[in-house]
Amino acid sequence: MDDVPFGDGATERVLDCGVVTAVKTFDAFGGVFVASSEGAFRSTDGGDTWEDLGVPIGDRFWHAGTSEVWSILGTDDALYAGTNDPYLFRSTDGGETWSELKGFRDLPSRGHWESPIDPHYARLRALEQVPGRPERLIAGVEAGGIHLSDDGGQTWTDRRDTIVDDVHQVLPLSEDVWLATTGYLDHDLENLGLGHAVGEGGLWRTVDAGESWDRLDRANDFSYIRRVFVHDGRVFFCGGEEAPPAWVNDEHGVALFESTNFGRDFERVEYPGEPHQVIEDWAVYEGSVVCGSGLFDVPDARDDVRGRIMRRTDGGEYETVGRVDANVSRIEAI
Repeated sequence: MDDVPFGDGATERVLDCGVVTAVKTFDAFGGVFVASSEGAFRSTDGGDTWEDLGVPIGDRFWHAGTSEVWSILGTDDALYAGTNDPYLFRSTDGGETWSELKGFRDLPSRGHWESPIDPHYARLRALEQVPGRPERLIAGVEAGGIHLSDDGGQTWTDRRDTIVDDVHQVLPLSEDVWLATTGYLDHDLENLGLGHAVGEGGLWRTVDAGESWDRLDRANDFSYIRRVFVHDGRVFFCGGEEAPPAWVNDEHGVALFESTNFGRDFERVEYPGEPHQVIEDWAVYEGSVVCGSGLFDVPDARDDVRGRIMRRTDGGEYETVGRVDANVSRIEAI
């Protein structure tokens, strides 16, 4: 694997879209999709040109101006996009037109959702389809729990009582077994004056399709977790001791963990970028695991941080294979 395309100075910006919140490819749709703070985009020529999909982000107030597209999902017959506030949209013509799935507004716990950034509007950070159940969708709200639809998003079942914390990702592995990564935000305790970083956080697993969840990383001090990755029987996650407000001045530590028995035990693994840079995402490139790191969502952007691309060697060690003049929050092999 000598041709990893991330050599120093070998990268170029191909899309100016603000903060990238998701990069995805889907079996039913050609090309690569990007969700970002300035909308959703699609490229069908390897990133040379991009089409703005026109997700109706509208003029709702947001800390950066207008609203943001936080998640995107492609199923066999539709595209879905989730925004802040949050709203859910669907397109049945490949992104030409969009309609809001207003049933998502009717979830009873909606009044308790918020984000850690003023004006505290929540965001629909995770959208997933359940394997083997094409009409079943999963929505993860930051912060507002995990919710389910059995009819392609028309109506929803409120599951905030199963996970209250800051939901970052839901990774369905089978019809009934899913993983979820969470942070600390707890709306109710913040209202009592106890601060927002008081929730439990951690890596969670359900084996009954979201009816109940168990935390896998008990007694883990690095419990602010953005993403989890599973490849070749191994589970990967990177966690921080603190939420992003502490990252701006490096007042935090991070750690990378791997498990070969699906979470019964985790082993801490060294990697370049410790003790502060957080690994945010993984991918498989020509059979090898690659990942990217940086510092994300700090209150004031840091110009001194360069994103790092790493590769996991056959011996289980991590090596830097390139640097990028931006945080590396998403990687997708296309």
